Amino acid sequence: MINMNPKDYEDYQKNNVKASKSQLKEYIQVYADMVKKLKNEDAIELEAVKNNILKTYPEEIYFTLVDEIEKPVKLTITETSKEYVIPIFTDIREYAVGSAKISKLFLDKLEMKVLTPDDIAKIAEEDKYFEGFVINPHSQNFNMDKNGRF
Repeated sequence: MINMNPKDYEDYQKNNVKASKSQLKEYIQVYADMVKKLKNEDAIELEAVKNNILKTYPEEIYFTLVDEIEKPVKLTITETSKEYVIPIFTDIREYAVGSAKISKLFLDKLEMKVLTPDDIAKIAEEDKYFEGFVINPHSQNFNMDKNGRF
């Protein structure tokens, strides 16, 4: 299993080894499965998984879609609001499926961009309308705020 940490991404670029799994994606799946069983997001049993998500988020890199001027695709919170989230993907496979679906919504030519948590923090600092991000929106649809909390 290859995690999408910066070193594995370099290997992927050099050797085209498929980067297939991210630790964050795995933890989000465990979290979602437990929430379904427990039917309560505040259950004490979830604390360890929440901590793993919060600890893992800053250690990985993510993929997003950018337009011609290198700005991330913005998904507005409501049709009339200026507040938005950006979609991010945990690995190449998630990106491939999710970007195809999102590209259909936008007429612009969109391209992949690698983002670090520091890049996301910079967007949060520079844009008051940035509310956070949605991880793997087409599959896991997991939301975190601009500070990497949920």
